[in-house]
Amino acid sequence: MLSLQQIMSSRVKTEFFRNDYKYSRRHIPTVDRFSPTFYNWRRFRFLHSYKQRIILNPRVFGPYIFFSIIIFMVAYLIAKKPYNAFHSAKRRNIAKWIFFSMMAYIPLAVAAMIMWWKRGDPTLNIFLGMIFVCFFTLLTLTIYLVVNDLVRGVGKVGRYFLTGTSPTLVNPGRRQFVRQVGIGIAAIPFFSFLYGITKGKYDFTVRKVTLRFSDLPDAFHGFRFTQISDVHSGSFDDLEKVKAGIAMIQDQSPEMMLFTGDMVNERAEEIDPYLPFFNALNAPLGKFAVLGNHDYGFGRTFKTEEDLAKNHQEVRKKYGEAGFRLLNNESVKIEKDGASIRLIGVENWGKPPFPQHGDLALAAKEVDDSEFKILMSHDPTHWDVHVLPFEKMVHLTLSGHTHGLQMGIDIPWLKLSFVKFVYPRWIDLYREGKKYLYVNRGFGWLGMPARVGIFPEITLFELQKG
Repeated sequence: MLSLQQIMSSRVKTEFFRNDYKYSRRHIPTVDRFSPTFYNWRRFRFLHSYKQRIILNPRVFGPYIFFSIIIFMVAYLIAKKPYNAFHSAKRRNIAKWIFFSMMAYIPLAVAAMIMWWKRGDPTLNIFLGMIFVCFFTLLTLTIYLVVNDLVRGVGKVGRYFLTGTSPTLVNPGRRQFVRQVGIGIAAIPFFSFLYGITKGKYDFTVRKVTLRFSDLPDAFHGFRFTQISDVHSGSFDDLEKVKAGIAMIQDQSPEMMLFTGDMVNERAEEIDPYLPFFNALNAPLGKFAVLGNHDYGFGRTFKTEEDLAKNHQEVRKKYGEAGFRLLNNESVKIEKDGASIRLIGVENWGKPPFPQHGDLALAAKEVDDSEFKILMSHDPTHWDVHVLPFEKMVHLTLSGHTHGLQMGIDIPWLKLSFVKFVYPRWIDLYREGKKYLYVNRGFGWLGMPARVGIFPEITLFELQKG
């Protein structure tokens, strides 16, 4: 950490101490790259800008404190119900220890991440993941206890109206049973999230999808290709496991490889450690990609619009360095044994606030309606809004974006996640008439450093005529 004297020295220039304390991106200090303090500078610069935005700006500091108090109160109320249920004489000390430990962990973990945050740090990812473990364990137990109280209350009211009396004594045996069932139910999210933050986020799964089309060219019967999506390379914290996951793509021996966007979280350089692995992938008929919403960057993380635009151009170059050809509102013929199909790629199109640069009409301008078509479009909402009503037949659309919320139930006979209330087409295969949409679960993760029930996916497609 830099001292105050170093901050005010000629090598570190800043407008930090302005009278109006009004935050501006121009206030971020600069430092001589050859200064001995340079290697501590990145951490300081984050803290500096963080304090400037939050602490020194009253318009921001007030709401920040307000919402922090609200979040703490919600966490307190969620944890209070399990505490009350388990604070009997024999278990009182254990209940207190669990209650206060979970309550104290969340703010301490948040403080640790603010002070020592480093993208891709496995230790800090565990800190963050354990917040989700504690929160969802307590939330599940609280919901169970509240529902149990409601059922018991309805029973008491019904008994009162039927018999005119209501029991006043507490049944110790029932209370003990309720506790044991509650512990069993709470153990499900506890161990699920614990697995998700340690193993699940790298539990790469190959899903095989076979589709039949009557108008598929004969030469493409049995055509196999892979799809990955949402790599989010800035989140990874284990190079070898990512390398193994990428190698699984090549192990499928696909004739073509497709990548439906979100190579990075924000900055182009996030993909650099993994470029050699992606570049080593080989497919006889080519490797193609489209841009996702994160590939455009976010204005809040860059000093100027010029920096944002420069980063976006660098992301485009990284796709090329990884060996993928970007299809930006354009199409390409995929030829095999004298026959061909059309692969169409559009830039990201999603509902606000996501970018809407995709132009299907432009991309398919030179495509004949009789051709068999595969479309890559990052956001599945594009399918409902533009692809289904499009004048030309698009046989198969490939998307990603949703990650399946990275948590949910994903078994053959039941697929459930809260993200379905935002994205009705959220994972797997959908069909409307002769048109298909497949939503990939994503290769990486974002935000929550875990995969709980919805594991990272490599999709292997096989097209058949029939």
